[in-house]
Amino acid sequence: MQSRDHNKAAMQLHGSTEGNLISAIRSATRLRGQPVHSDTLEYWSGLIRHARAELLSQAAMPPESLRNLITKLEAELGQRPS
Repeated sequence: MQSRDHNKAAMQLHGSTEGNLISAIRSATRLRGQPVHSDTLEYWSGLIRHARAELLSQAAMPPESLRNLITKLEAELGQRPS
């Protein structure tokens, strides 16, 4: 049996990291002020971790665009109540 932490590290995306970040930002913006399932919040956080890892590996193209998307999603998550 694999640990939950291992599953977070092996995130499988459908499409590009940038595309997934854009979709997450749109969803988070649309759902601002409304309750969001904890699995969705975990996915969005995992997506941020995945994008940061992509930046560190220098696989991100273009890196500045990816940094901006990460910042936008982090801002949306930061506006959510704990």
